[in-house]
Amino acid sequence: MSCAVSCFFLSHFFVCQYNRNIPDSKKVMLKAFLQIFIYIIAMFFFSCASRSAVRFEKYSELITTENYSDIINSLKKSPKLYGKTNEFLYYMDIGALYHYSEIYDSSNRYLLQAADIYDQLFTRSVTNEALSILTNDNIRPYRSKPFELTMLHQMIAFNFCALQSIEDALVETRKMQLYFNEWERKAGKDEEVYANDPMFHLVSSILYNAKGESSDAMISLFKSISAFNNGPVALPAELNDYAWNMFTVNNRDNDKSLLNLKAPLSDATNKPFNNETEIIVVLLGGRGPVLDETVWWGTYVRDGLLILHYRNPNGDTATVTWPAPPIPERELIKAENGEKTKSGTTFHLKIAVPSLKVIESATKTFSVKCSSHESSYQSMIINDFDSQMQHYLENTKKSTVTRTVIRAVLRTIAAEKAKKKLETDSPLANLLVNIGTDILTDQMENADTRNCFFLPKTVQIVRIPVNAGVQQSIDIAALDKNGAIIKNKKITGLTLEKNEKRFIFYTSLN
Repeated sequence: MSCAVSCFFLSHFFVCQYNRNIPDSKKVMLKAFLQIFIYIIAMFFFSCASRSAVRFEKYSELITTENYSDIINSLKKSPKLYGKTNEFLYYMDIGALYHYSEIYDSSNRYLLQAADIYDQLFTRSVTNEALSILTNDNIRPYRSKPFELTMLHQMIAFNFCALQSIEDALVETRKMQLYFNEWERKAGKDEEVYANDPMFHLVSSILYNAKGESSDAMISLFKSISAFNNGPVALPAELNDYAWNMFTVNNRDNDKSLLNLKAPLSDATNKPFNNETEIIVVLLGGRGPVLDETVWWGTYVRDGLLILHYRNPNGDTATVTWPAPPIPERELIKAENGEKTKSGTTFHLKIAVPSLKVIESATKTFSVKCSSHESSYQSMIINDFDSQMQHYLENTKKSTVTRTVIRAVLRTIAAEKAKKKLETDSPLANLLVNIGTDILTDQMENADTRNCFFLPKTVQIVRIPVNAGVQQSIDIAALDKNGAIIKNKKITGLTLEKNEKRFIFYTSLN
């Protein structure tokens, strides 16, 4: 709030300092204009930095200690760090922390609240939040990115799996498929459709297989491989081999061709089969991405081109040139004489757009040793949220920039109108009004850098076939890039029934 308060007192200062030279009518208008402008900033911004930046600064180091209960208690005591517009994030972050703490029923209580909030927002039109066109996207309720909502329902399903309720976990599969269908229906022309998720469909395939529903299991497996082939996360070689063998077992050779699967290099004797008895270890590794903001600058030419420059991660200046997005006609009124803004009129712009900030993590992979097997199993990555975020930003870049440019142009036009109306006989007062208006207008341009703060960097998996009725123990180790053990855990007393799939969860956010 310090920036808004400082500006508030500054406005009072120069209004009082030069009130002798300003007519009463102009004086009232000037004071009202400045104070309303400051009030908007005070209302909609927690500080000069966004709440997401404050949350990152407060918890980025604490999360690596993995003392999740302390973080949960802190979040519950500080809901203002999120605010009303970020309720989805608040409940999802706490739900994720409870999952990492292996308190699965509490995790689902918060995650299901986040899901309810999304459902309410899903039915509300974004166009009803018209105020964001004058300020920025941060004042709109946070609706979640598609891969985040998918992870939310995946984590709910994981919690049910940990509680050995496969049927409840499959309910999340069906819910998520409805969203995939709706996103495909509503997708814009310039945006890639997020209608499949590799991790989600793979886990759904395992869940259907656990229920003996082999046909649905194969459909989900097909969708998973297709999502790997068409998305930002690479298809693991082990999963290629698994899918090839499963499609072979289920007489779906055509699916192998459609998905361009490669035949396994070795004809292993322990091929998978339907309803296999398995220990499935789900591993969450590293810290997921956060969002920063990148400043873009350039020129908007009405009915012409939009030419913008920005610095890419390498520090080089990049340029994009697109057809200038149309501005609503009713807004294109020049400050003087009420004339329409003509074609070819230029506006010099500076805007802020979200950009990826990768958090380096020590945890790279996992090793799992089962007591009934001679060799250890190495985990395979089934989701990578750094890649998902970068893909999302690239996919939505044009629509984000277009929306931000329109907002910046409208604010520029509105500011020029305000300056004209507040013009006085005092040159110094006019100068202060113009500078103050420009500064405050510029302060209102902030990128929407909100995201689910406590997601892992990767989701990895190990699948271990075991004999039913035989007691098992497993040793899990989180490994760094050199294969050194960061942390480990031993789980004993695992005895599975025939055809059972027992889920074990382990987290290393280091």
